[in-house]
Amino acid sequence: MADFEVHLDPPLSAPEAWKRILDLTAHTAVIPLTTVTGDAMAARDLVDGSRFVARTGLGPIGFDDVMVVDSVVAPTTTTAGRARIHKEGKVVRGAIDLVVTPTDAGSSVRWTQQIGVRGVPAVLDPVVSRIARAAYGSTLRRLLARG
Repeated sequence: MADFEVHLDPPLSAPEAWKRILDLTAHTAVIPLTTVTGDAMAARDLVDGSRFVARTGLGPIGFDDVMVVDSVVAPTTTTAGRARIHKEGKVVRGAIDLVVTPTDAGSSVRWTQQIGVRGVPAVLDPVVSRIARAAYGSTLRRLLARG
């Protein structure tokens, strides 16, 4: 598994940053060639056990990134929020830990992830880590910029 972390300090309150990051409908809008579906699509609706799927592809060619929320506690203006999500798809495996903490300037977002891609040998984990960090960092910045 490749490991990476993205850390951002948006000028948004912790609850607002959380809401934007976990708005799964927005993921469809900002991630190219990807559509997210699930039983809960807004941050406020996610609960332990919520399942969602990010389908990435072009026409009939693609793959499903199946995810399950292990735990979720939303932040407040004074306390950190945390979410743990694991991936159980056939192509992409791993786990995500999201922590959103209130700060004097807005909030601190820390996205830590372990990711494994079927068929990609462990020797390439450093490459996977760099690519994933760049892709997820870009996605998080776009999600946070959405009003």
